[in-house]
Amino acid sequence: MKKFVCVLAVTIVALGVFALWSDTTEAQRSVSGKKDIEAVRTKSLAYLNDRLAARGFARASDTNVKVTEVFIDDLNMGHTRVQQTVNKVPVWGGEAIVHLNEDGSLATITDDLVEASYVNTEPNFSREDSIKFAARSYKGSKYLTEKPVADLWIYPTDGGNFLVYRVQLRREDGSAETAMPVIFIDAQTGVIIDEYDNLQTATGSGASLYNGTVSIETYYNGSTYYLEGIGRKIGTFDNRNTTTSTNRFGDTDNIWNTSTQRAAVDAHFGAAQTLDYYQNVHGRNGIDGSGGPGYYTSADGVTALISSKVHYSSNYNNAFWNGQFMTYGDGDGSTFTPLVTLDICGHEMTHGVTERTAGLVYQNESGALNESMSDVFGAMVERYKNGGTVNNQTWQIGEDAYTPNTAGDALRDMSNTHLNGDPDHYSERYTGTADNGGVHTNSGISNYAYYLLSQGGTHHFSNVTVTGVGAGAAEKIFYRALATYMTSSTNFAGARTATLNAAKDLYGATSSQYTRTETAWCAVGVGACPTTSTPTPTPTPTPSSGSNYVVNGGLEGSVSPWTLTGNGSFYTANGSNPNGGSGYLYFGAGSNRTGLGYQLISIPSNAPSANLRFALSVSTAETVNRADDKLEVRIYNSSGSFVETLDTYDNRNNTGGGYVQSSSYNLSAYKGQSIYIAFSVSTDSSLNTTFRVDDVSVK
Repeated sequence: MKKFVCVLAVTIVALGVFALWSDTTEAQRSVSGKKDIEAVRTKSLAYLNDRLAARGFARASDTNVKVTEVFIDDLNMGHTRVQQTVNKVPVWGGEAIVHLNEDGSLATITDDLVEASYVNTEPNFSREDSIKFAARSYKGSKYLTEKPVADLWIYPTDGGNFLVYRVQLRREDGSAETAMPVIFIDAQTGVIIDEYDNLQTATGSGASLYNGTVSIETYYNGSTYYLEGIGRKIGTFDNRNTTTSTNRFGDTDNIWNTSTQRAAVDAHFGAAQTLDYYQNVHGRNGIDGSGGPGYYTSADGVTALISSKVHYSSNYNNAFWNGQFMTYGDGDGSTFTPLVTLDICGHEMTHGVTERTAGLVYQNESGALNESMSDVFGAMVERYKNGGTVNNQTWQIGEDAYTPNTAGDALRDMSNTHLNGDPDHYSERYTGTADNGGVHTNSGISNYAYYLLSQGGTHHFSNVTVTGVGAGAAEKIFYRALATYMTSSTNFAGARTATLNAAKDLYGATSSQYTRTETAWCAVGVGACPTTSTPTPTPTPTPSSGSNYVVNGGLEGSVSPWTLTGNGSFYTANGSNPNGGSGYLYFGAGSNRTGLGYQLISIPSNAPSANLRFALSVSTAETVNRADDKLEVRIYNSSGSFVETLDTYDNRNNTGGGYVQSSSYNLSAYKGQSIYIAFSVSTDSSLNTTFRVDDVSVK
């Protein structure tokens, strides 16, 4: 066994503003004596409105974002998390975080808002029916150990946006098929849209299996000591090799040394060390930030304990976080011995930290980051226990429990992910559907980025050399990125941005820590390397009358630097109907489409002229004499705010697929400014119209 098997109805038209609303039950965290939470929230929403306008979202009473958390961190920066919704139905992956500097100015926005088009938000069947559909599709439904739950979401896909029921199932029966399936069912048709497994795995004094004799916190009641620590609010419990019978560990002399107790000592010690690590290094209180979550109640009858269960099932080769507590199997003695090593405990509890912060969805790139964060902080917990020292074993995951008869190997090795067949460069990433889209396999990419950031080295494939910042700085950067800048849908590119934002907050944008973070991601193929030389300034020439201020107006070779958003804007480099060359933009080409194609240009103050022109082709299947499908030519200022519409074309401008030259639009009023020129499309639900744009110029 090589890996743990862990665990809109509204039309949104281009460019406008969201209507914002809040929930009185939103979570709030603050540092005593610092900023006012409500002021942070109010300013954040104002900045978010500006961003939403630039992104192309419409102002509509039924298009909202819901504030989910407002907090002020130990750097006195304010942060507001929001969940995108439509008709109060949340959008899967649609989130944003507004980050404010100490003076209330905007630092940055983590923008994972989704381009969501028309969706009917009234389901055709009930939650109960969706659970029945999911149970029929899941072959292990008769083994479910808890009642399924279902809730409504809007689920964006490349093929459109769907109203879905998210049905969450739970099977904890100790078999190799133990799982927490999540199934997305189209709420109109009952068809399964997507699915994945959300079981997030890793994988006195006490005589432990892996840590020698250790001091542990216990609770004395009557004549019995219990494996419970009231101070840290932790407890370790015994499943006695079943899946349903959970019992307290008791001892009369407070010396925990029997064969049954030894694995429990490791789990109890691992929980204590992990909680101490998060508290003392990152200032985090418990898994959820508030001293919890508690599950079982202590023998004192009052204290809810962060709970660990050992001796789960028989020969169970795994460990997992199930959203409520940690569970550890004993292994089969061949692939694994009991999975209670310190780094595995840190790994599982970090799944809980990730769930209560970014909430990285356990699928594809966000799932790989979820796994990677658990590996990273599992390793850092081990380093913490060892007094801050780093050695080769620091970077090995589960080495003490994995294949006990094979010396020197490990489940994963962050310093050399190829040892286990995992990628260490983005070009090598797994893109199939197994393993929830490679959540364990692709974790090697960010694991190696972290290793390089911490320890330094030269990547064997990219040949990029990274100078390490040390594990102390690296862990601070990655934790802040996870807890402050990531959302549920963050991918590798987003993780790079998140860690750079964290490095900037902690050490400054010109610091070596910032530059080395950038270099570490570049080394593993995510983003560009920082530039090291300062370019020689060149004088601004007087533009000639033929200068084109649009870059790549002919759209040859690539779409850059044009940006396309929405489901109705497209680019082809080798199209069948260009005006010249082979590339062009095209818009519409389908029903209920909205989209935007834009480029930021700068018009010199001494430009002899500034006239926008382009070649336009319109082909349509519409037969009625009304404007059903439209293409607008727009101008926005450099901050993304709408300025004016220059012209509107529609299906009645049908050119039969051939090109005509547009009118000439005088932009002289914008000399000395940077502006966005934009093409905005909207089509109705009937016959299709395609607008093609080529050879764009501002001269």
